Amino acid sequence: MKKVLFLDFDGVLFDTLREVYVVNRAIYNGISLFDKIDETNYKLYYKYKYLVYNIYMFLYFNPLIFENVQEEKIIESYQKALLNRDLKKEEEFCTKFLNIRKDLVENHYDFWEKLEVPYDFFFAIKEISKKVDVVIASKKNKESIIKRFLSYDFHLNENQIFAREALDKYQTKADFLAKYMEEKGYSEALFVDDNSNNLTPCKKYPQIKTILASWGNIAPEDKGLDEKETIEEINKFFNF
Repeated sequence: MKKVLFLDFDGVLFDTLREVYVVNRAIYNGISLFDKIDETNYKLYYKYKYLVYNIYMFLYFNPLIFENVQEEKIIESYQKALLNRDLKKEEEFCTKFLNIRKDLVENHYDFWEKLEVPYDFFFAIKEISKKVDVVIASKKNKESIIKRFLSYDFHLNENQIFAREALDKYQTKADFLAKYMEEKGYSEALFVDDNSNNLTPCKKYPQIKTILASWGNIAPEDKGLDEKETIEEINKFFNF
């Protein structure tokens, strides 16, 4: 049987929350990317970031974090906001978000690099990738992922990195994974992500086994596997 390992990037391979926080803060409040982070506000952002699993969602999430909405109202307010989506504003927001991130990477690389920290899991995957097929499926932009990998001497083939540019064509990550497997002739897959919203749709594809990464930004009610447990499951899946 031909098997493949699918991995998310943010919250699975790297802790990227500070990068996303300063970009969103700049968009919403006009605060410089380089200003000191308000740790109290950041903790609130960190606590509820699991609600967001696509860039456009920050358009509705940001006001609740940066306007000091009562914490007990955040989830309800966010869910209501998503019922009244503004597609034009979402497109404008995503463009602005990606342009700021691109500028960070191209013109302030040293600063950007310090905002994202690899998990131990990343280094384990770097070794595992020498033995199995590893494919990245992330809503981050591809250029950022490639640069981050290369900075740690991880030379994963670019054809095995699928980011926002590719995934936005599909309704869910699960749909992309299934299509990729069909095209490449894989019969089984293991998919690791830190957001259960990306894993739940995989239930309609029995060929895709999933693992929720507990070291990422998961919902309070969710229970995932830690890094060591996940490595053990990967080893079992590939029989080594």
